Amino acid sequence: MKIRKFSEGDGPKVKELILSILETEYPFDRKAYSDTDLENIVSAYGGARDTFFVIEEGDRIIATAGIKEDTKETALLRRVFVDPSRRRRGYGAQLLDETIKFCRESGYKELAFRTTSKMTQAIELCKKKGFSEKEKIDLGGFFIHKFILQLFTAH
Repeated sequence: MKIRKFSEGDGPKVKELILSILETEYPFDRKAYSDTDLENIVSAYGGARDTFFVIEEGDRIIATAGIKEDTKETALLRRVFVDPSRRRRGYGAQLLDETIKFCRESGYKELAFRTTSKMTQAIELCKKKGFSEKEKIDLGGFFIHKFILQLFTAH
């Protein structure tokens, strides 16, 4: 098992992992998410303060997480997915640690994460890592939750 930054050849495997999870576990939420970033991850997460991490096991991508600049002070945590057969083994937590470290090193003050209420494991993990819920939007049948992690505390 190895956490590393995305490389161009990972694209098809990353897209397959994420779309298979979305289609299997969250079929009714698909309308809430655009998947255009998966067409060209290098471009979508290629900004100076963006990144995309994968966990590789053998020749498989088993987990993903992306960071996208939202504002000068806020980064967006995106595409946090772990292969269902590899869950509850700490991979998501390791990825979150890596993204938080990247955000601190990049000078962000906070990290934002949006998810639907159906993604209970992602919500649980974010809360364990210190994220707090800031917003809950009703989209008629499901909710979008916005969580924030403060990366630097004022002294």
